[in-house]
Amino acid sequence: MLEYDDSAFYYFSISILTAILVPFTWGIISSLIWGEIEIEHFAGGCKCARCTAMINVKRSAARRQTFRGSFYFRVIVVIFLWYLWYLNFNCVTSLETLQSFDPFVILNIPNDASPRDIKKQYRKLSLEMHPDKNPDNPLAVQEFIKLTKAYNVS
Repeated sequence: MLEYDDSAFYYFSISILTAILVPFTWGIISSLIWGEIEIEHFAGGCKCARCTAMINVKRSAARRQTFRGSFYFRVIVVIFLWYLWYLNFNCVTSLETLQSFDPFVILNIPNDASPRDIKKQYRKLSLEMHPDKNPDNPLAVQEFIKLTKAYNVS
């Protein structure tokens, strides 16, 4: 079972990875579609054959310059980061929901119990759940601490 701090790490890492991966992936996709060189637009929106040919030449040059070593490095990095995101997502989806701390449920008493009833139930359960009485149970110490916290809170 994961502790709260462990599960919080997975939620935090998946949010950080998402914040990094979305723009990084969009940058790679946009460079695949439009190339890496910004093509200037003419102020008059000229549609003449010379200007159209110049823009087409610049677009094809931009697409050719996309597939260099740095592009492949970025693709490998983004694939690795998406893989980490997937692993974190699997961890987050497999986490058990965080249990709420309800002292009355832990002490097995009604919510409107009197202080006298709370004390009586705590003493009864503390004798049953004390680690010295349950040496075979490895979780006896944690259960006893939880019981004591529930009594102190109620």
